[in-house]
Amino acid sequence: MNEETGTGADTLLRHGRILTMDSRRRILVDGAIAIRQGTITAVGPDRQVGANTSATTTRDLGGALVHPGLIDAHVHAGNSELSRGMAPKDHADYGEVDDWLFTLRRPETDHLGTLLSCMEMVSNGTTAYSDTGGSFYLEETVRAIQTVGMRGMPGHVVLDANPQVSGRDTSAGAMSEEEAETLRAPTSRCVERLEEQMIRYPFRNGGRVRGAATMYGCMRCSDELLLRAQALARHHGAPMIMHQSWDPEEVTISEELYGCRPIEHLADIGVLDENLTLVHMNHLSAREVDLVADSGTRVVHCPAASFRRGMGAVRVGSFPEMLAKGVPVALGSDGYSGRRDVLRQAYLAAVGFREFRGELPVLTGETVLEMATLHGATALGLEDEIGSIEVGKRADLVIHRLDRPEAYPRFLDPVDNLVYFRASSTVDTVFVDGEAILDRGVFTRFDAEEAYRRIDAAATEFEAGVGPSTYAVWPLVD
Repeated sequence: MNEETGTGADTLLRHGRILTMDSRRRILVDGAIAIRQGTITAVGPDRQVGANTSATTTRDLGGALVHPGLIDAHVHAGNSELSRGMAPKDHADYGEVDDWLFTLRRPETDHLGTLLSCMEMVSNGTTAYSDTGGSFYLEETVRAIQTVGMRGMPGHVVLDANPQVSGRDTSAGAMSEEEAETLRAPTSRCVERLEEQMIRYPFRNGGRVRGAATMYGCMRCSDELLLRAQALARHHGAPMIMHQSWDPEEVTISEELYGCRPIEHLADIGVLDENLTLVHMNHLSAREVDLVADSGTRVVHCPAASFRRGMGAVRVGSFPEMLAKGVPVALGSDGYSGRRDVLRQAYLAAVGFREFRGELPVLTGETVLEMATLHGATALGLEDEIGSIEVGKRADLVIHRLDRPEAYPRFLDPVDNLVYFRASSTVDTVFVDGEAILDRGVFTRFDAEEAYRRIDAAATEFEAGVGPSTYAVWPLVD
């Protein structure tokens, strides 16, 4: 029931235009939301909920748009953030950036990089994110997530394989061979790291930081590690999440090693199931699409990452086909792809397939909003807690401001306006568990100006170490 009334609330939000994303996809033209102890206790027309609910704090939204917190199902939040905007001169060899980042690897940079990433995500309306395990210093990543107050699923860097095919090193995935060899650990140690993060940050305890079986994937994890990780994930009630089928070479490697394509191999060893989330999935055959759909596996589409690297997510990707078969397809901002902005990914997903296929609509505004909320929650194993504005779910909410031209005109149905025009530019206030962690554009838990000073100092040190001439194409004049 979504319209319980007459109960006391900690917070009452009145007179909002509410995109509920509930089972009926109701849009409340003049709606209200009651929150108690971080949980939504009532949502419905203001004349029913707002007028009949007493609250400690009441906020009149004046018709502002409200929607569930967005879910970025794949972000690399860590020291890599301090290299944003630093691309190799030829704009091709991103392995160079990886090499530079190795000079950054220390606790403070993991903390500051994650802090910056979380700040950007929240500013753009994201309330929860997942990594595939990119933390060198997990406790520093967690400290940053907790400082900002959003939900996060970070993890240790986990990979145990660096396969060779026909006598040559692979380049599967975005990771260079040198980096993979440096990060590779024995299978037993990888399993220990996974169990450590799931014990330390239990998935089912309701906390904002949760541990899952997060791994690199992309042919960098042995079958033994995959199977042991799957068993650990099931034991701890957590999802298993990893990169998969990012580039064509993964297909070649799999066919040479196993005699079949990557998703076929995962199905053969019994890893493909409803508790698995696979990130990227750009290069699939029709049979692999069917295997994903039949198994209940979840998928994360990262359009900007593919666009920047030319990896074929739209050119050869089968995301519309997976959606048509009922596969939950979430959205992710990834790493060097640009902004941590789920609505930007939604826009790219909506327009990209139309442009390449010459069809309309392929993915609608409604579909990409489902991907940014409901499908994201499913990909993270949190569909019972977040992703929609419904009674019993956590109060993760985004309120948009009204004093920006992108917010106008305000039609009764705000979907197309949100996806194609206002996007994240009008985000004003963000609630997690009923707590305003961003209130009218201001972070409430920490001093943002001090954070920016520390981030800038670390980035300046990094730039000096790399040397601006290493990446600058145009002359830098003092």
